[in-house]
Amino acid sequence: MKSLLLGYCRAAVACCVVFCCGALPAEGRSQSVATAAINLHHTSWSARDGAPESILSITQTSDGWLWLGGPGGLYRFDGMQFEQFAPFNAALPTQNVSLVNAVADGGLWIGYRTGGASFLQHGLIRSYSEQDGLPNRAVWGLEQDGSGRMWAATALGMFYLDRDRWQKPASSWGLAGGRYKTLMRDRHGVLWAQGDAGVYSLKPGETQFARSAVDRGTGVLFELPNGNVISWDAQHARLNLLTGPRQNTAYRQWGAIGDPGSLLIDRHGDLWVGLLEGLELHTARGIARATPRRGLSGRAVGAIFEDQEGNIWASTSSGIDRFRHKRLTKLEVPEAAIGGGIIADDSAGAWIGNYHVVANETGQVTATPLWKLGGSGWDRNLTSFARTSDGALWGASFGILRRFQGADSRPIAVPAAISGVKVQALLADKDDSLLVALLQYGLYRRRPQGTWEKTGGEGEVNVMARSDTTGLWLGYYPGLVVHAQGAPWRSYGLAEGLALGTVMALHLHGEHVWAGGEKGLALFGADHFRQISGVNGETFHGISGIVELENGDLWLNAFAGLFRIPGTEIAQFERQRDYHVQYERLDQLDGLEGSAPYVTPAPSLVLASDSRLWIARSTGIFLLNPGEPLPPAPKRPVIIKTLGPPGDGRPPQLPIRFAPGSSVLQFDYTSLALSIPERLHFRYRLQEVDATWQDAGGRRNAYYSNLAPGNYHFSVTATDYNGKWSDAVTTVDFSIAPKATQTWWFKALCVLSLLTVAHIAYRWHIRRLGRQMAGRLQERVNERERIARELHDTLLQSVQGLVLHVHAALLKLPARDTARLQIETALQQADEVIDEGRERIRELRGEDAGKLSLADAVLAAAARLQHGDAGPVRLTISESARQLNATIYEDALAIITEALANAYTHARATRIEAELHYGKREFRCILRDDGTGIPAAVLNDGGRQNHWGMCGMYERAARIKAKLVVHSCEGGTVWQLDVPAALAYTR
Repeated sequence: MKSLLLGYCRAAVACCVVFCCGALPAEGRSQSVATAAINLHHTSWSARDGAPESILSITQTSDGWLWLGGPGGLYRFDGMQFEQFAPFNAALPTQNVSLVNAVADGGLWIGYRTGGASFLQHGLIRSYSEQDGLPNRAVWGLEQDGSGRMWAATALGMFYLDRDRWQKPASSWGLAGGRYKTLMRDRHGVLWAQGDAGVYSLKPGETQFARSAVDRGTGVLFELPNGNVISWDAQHARLNLLTGPRQNTAYRQWGAIGDPGSLLIDRHGDLWVGLLEGLELHTARGIARATPRRGLSGRAVGAIFEDQEGNIWASTSSGIDRFRHKRLTKLEVPEAAIGGGIIADDSAGAWIGNYHVVANETGQVTATPLWKLGGSGWDRNLTSFARTSDGALWGASFGILRRFQGADSRPIAVPAAISGVKVQALLADKDDSLLVALLQYGLYRRRPQGTWEKTGGEGEVNVMARSDTTGLWLGYYPGLVVHAQGAPWRSYGLAEGLALGTVMALHLHGEHVWAGGEKGLALFGADHFRQISGVNGETFHGISGIVELENGDLWLNAFAGLFRIPGTEIAQFERQRDYHVQYERLDQLDGLEGSAPYVTPAPSLVLASDSRLWIARSTGIFLLNPGEPLPPAPKRPVIIKTLGPPGDGRPPQLPIRFAPGSSVLQFDYTSLALSIPERLHFRYRLQEVDATWQDAGGRRNAYYSNLAPGNYHFSVTATDYNGKWSDAVTTVDFSIAPKATQTWWFKALCVLSLLTVAHIAYRWHIRRLGRQMAGRLQERVNERERIARELHDTLLQSVQGLVLHVHAALLKLPARDTARLQIETALQQADEVIDEGRERIRELRGEDAGKLSLADAVLAAAARLQHGDAGPVRLTISESARQLNATIYEDALAIITEALANAYTHARATRIEAELHYGKREFRCILRDDGTGIPAAVLNDGGRQNHWGMCGMYERAARIKAKLVVHSCEGGTVWQLDVPAALAYTR
């Protein structure tokens, strides 16, 4: 609540930009110029970035949105994108906004320069105009008192809201008439009002205002961090202390502040001043300034506001600016020192190039030259430093070596052979001899007595490090590390795991030996180097500075930024060879600029005696307190702004149901963290589509296509500034209505239609087959009739003629002649053959077909075949008997007769059952017996060898397109014949 109250106070400042300074002449304003830049992380947005111009008021609602109001309308900002806001239910009465102010219940009050006010909550707006009791004049203040009553400060006086109508206070309230410009509620719930008649205050629960003793109140009201209240008297250009031991007196904490257009006192007690020429920050340490030349978005500053994270927002005539704390402070060191060597001293300072530099907590720098500089050239800037045990500082550059101790500064002679050669690195050995690494000339040693000697092998040394624990280590060009301990020296290269390219940094801490270079970082252990990589493929390339702290954290000055690897991650890497470490990267968002230097200076990262890190980058020197963590992002859930078809997204309002055919959807979401929104990462999941979370990185929207109708569940979450995923997950349920063609009844209708078509096609196909079969059967009948005619007209007639001739010859023989008896016998057999032939002809012509029903024919066949103890056939008929096609009749009867014969003859059955089923789909004949069954081998072979009964049965069934199935075991045999109805019946 306290931070919200402060926010309300700061919001009130912004709305007075024009009132506070518009009446005073420009020549009356202060001409003092602040020379220092505001040493905070500064980001500006202009119209090209979508930022509104000439904003008059800024505030922040409890959900985290930053709201901005001005002549162009109402805007909101999530840290990444400005968007003009339109309420769900109605438009704003006017776009000319004078004031925005957040209240404790999450709502937003909006005042208009043309009169009237609105209250916005949950996207819905309620507007008040002259009909609701407000005058048709500008509203400059909207605030609640300690009792929750809403007040409005207008050009025609004060008004309060009672039962959804604005009332002018009666005289008993103790308020004078006239214009009122500023309202503020302090942390104690006291409402302060400032107008032409002075400053008034209303305590919680009271119904009468008390007037302060100040003469006039034409400015702005503030609450100080200590709880006191001050007001700005623009007419007299002074601050008045309204509460506290020296109340109603001039407040001179920050001295003269000129003619401001806006003012803000932040949570640290520092004063921000908006001027026509820029923005000033007044602190106890002095004044700093931001102008368009220093990156400010515009010249005239309108509104100033401090958000819940401590960021300072300023509106200008051309855009919006944000000032926030940055972890790294850029030091304003002399330009000549940039690119020089760096080494820490014993008093929290450092020697950089040719200067001794001291920086206080705010980054203010004191730089003292190491000696009187004269002339110009490369030899003026020391690129390498070393310190010996006697406290002396040694510095080297191109061909020179200097020694500093106290006020004594003197050059040191070098051998003529290396005069003018660049010194790559200096290092004091344990005996106070000085190791000097020279470009292309190798390593030299200067003894304490002043003698020089070449040492080590051939090759160029880039970097050196030494500790009592691990000894002396040297980095040779192009990629070799040498442990210079004892004799001989031990070299480490590719074969020993060192694959860093050019080695640019060596760091020794305890038992750890660290090597860094153009291709990353490696740790020595077990006579081998192991290269370290981070998660997400980070290689830490371009390292020229390494520092390991006492807590085990490792800091790296690399090309892509400043990296911190926690000590716990280093310990895990030592235990697990292929482990990828977690890390934190500091970059331009933290105030770091440029890239790590290549080779020189070495090292580019040093730890000062006060535990601060000094970092050399290509753009200058930076200072960091490694114990200061990143500010945590506000613990707010992700907000789903809109969802719907691309270009037509709407804010979520339950229930959410999309129209039929909405197969492509876009989800726009955000997280309201205003300090470093670029550090936030998002992941989302559509439960019915995604098996796992989808990592969106910094992207704040999600797309899905080819979505089917149904119910869906969308979830999204975000990280904080440190990359830690939040436990809060924002979800939204929605559904997509099906098209008429996607409904279940349409699909059922389609299936039914398909089945109907299939049934019709099947019936048509069966009928076609029936017609084809009927045609074929008719052809067979015709052919049988033709054969019958041929047999009758040729064979039978010829045989009959032959019999007549033989009979005529027979009559000429004696009655008792033996030959005559033989011929009579032959003639009798010939008559039988003729009768049999006539019978066959009748069968071929089908003259007997249909004379007996199939049931009677089956019973007759069974009676002929029955013998011995076999019982008669028990016949069952189901459904109404129908007329069978003659061919079907004959073949079916033949198959049943053969089955009966097998049952009586081979199976020795005593009980036989027959069933005739005249179904609508098929005609079925079933014959069951209780005989011995058919052997398995006979079933598999389709009949006995040289016996054609079963084979003939299958052939007859195939000929009439019927299905014949037999099941047989020792307990009996079942024959089943199925004939399609379209083929079996004649009608």
